[in-house]
Amino acid sequence: MAVERAAGTAEFGKLTLDFAPAPKEERMKPGSWGSIWLVYIYSILCAASISKLVPIEGEIERAFHTTPAGVGVAISIIAVSSIFAATVGGGIIDRIGARRSIVATSIFLALCNVLCFFSTSMEMFDFARLLEGIEFIGIIVAAPALIMATTSGRRQVQAMTLWSTYTPAGVGIGLLLAVPFAGTSAWRWTFIVHGALFAIAASFGWLLPESPREATERAAQPRRASWTDFLEIYRQWRPWKLSFSNALLVSIGLGTSTVIPRYFARVHHVSVATTSSILAAGYVPMIFAGIGAGYLLTRGVRPIAVYIGITVAGILSGLLLYAPWTSFSLAMAATFVWLPCTGAAVAVLMALLPTVVRDPARGGAAMGLVGQVMAVGNFFTPPLYLALIPKGNWLAFFALILAGWILSLAFIPAWRMRTAAASVAVAGDAGVAVSR
Repeated sequence: MAVERAAGTAEFGKLTLDFAPAPKEERMKPGSWGSIWLVYIYSILCAASISKLVPIEGEIERAFHTTPAGVGVAISIIAVSSIFAATVGGGIIDRIGARRSIVATSIFLALCNVLCFFSTSMEMFDFARLLEGIEFIGIIVAAPALIMATTSGRRQVQAMTLWSTYTPAGVGIGLLLAVPFAGTSAWRWTFIVHGALFAIAASFGWLLPESPREATERAAQPRRASWTDFLEIYRQWRPWKLSFSNALLVSIGLGTSTVIPRYFARVHHVSVATTSSILAAGYVPMIFAGIGAGYLLTRGVRPIAVYIGITVAGILSGLLLYAPWTSFSLAMAATFVWLPCTGAAVAVLMALLPTVVRDPARGGAAMGLVGQVMAVGNFFTPPLYLALIPKGNWLAFFALILAGWILSLAFIPAWRMRTAAASVAVAGDAGVAVSR
């Protein structure tokens, strides 16, 4: 039986992308919790890419005759793509559709993991990891864009705060993926398992809903997308403010997670392994903290009030983390306050993302800008924090934490905002940003 091709194409220079989606009745309902959880699963699989190398670091060093620093490069190199292309990539995603981007990227990542499996040198392995970094554009930018395009009001706040917890959940999954193969000759099968999960996820991609913009542009006449369209987000100040606020927060969180095991070993005379194990357990309350922040926002608490409370708790717990006069028990207790604070703060910022763009359909470009600024911070943060370890000056670490929290609070575009759910509804209905 012949199937009529859906009308509508989008042109990017010489490249023409044809839109021919699956029948609408076969997909999940836009904004349904089923579709939100499916998007969340894709994001978790991406975050697993960050941590899956940690349990098999030793095997990688021996197989490729490299150093711990070399493995560190392999872990961090996946952020390079976001530094250079996240915002433009987000603009393209807004054009071709988040659903298509998620499915295509999942297939590509399955192939990247196969390339990791067959790598015969560290250079080949690094190249595969560099390609794998596309996930932070094709999925991590597209996922919230799809959520923003298919939800509104309270549901959108709940969905965005849930989605913001993908990093701690994914990091845990990544560790679990590799642990069975750690210390064995079968360590390469970590990548086969991860690739297989992406392939399975891609096979369910047809269930993802179509965003309203995709449906509209599919029925419209073909039109050429200019670079001005892609870079429009750069001219909007509110997305920049949110991006700076998020980057500052994530940087102090990443820096602290990077040095705390070594810092505690130096100050409290405990093993790095002991601290790392306890630190890993702290990712669980981060997830619940993010969901809890979303609950407060949907109950009518102003975002700025929630963020101020988180900032105060974050600064105090940061002080107890680094102060040399605290006991190890108190410092670890502070860790279980610090990590949920960062998780809740990220949740608040992601809940604000739909409110900072003039056009709700530009969610991909907005998330791309957030990711691009964050990637720059993440690239420079670990070396900065690690350079401070030999000096042993705890006040330097606390100064970074204090400055990070205060500046993040200063940049957050929510000082005059009412409740988040109401603001999201206004932004979605009117297609304009709410008050600063």
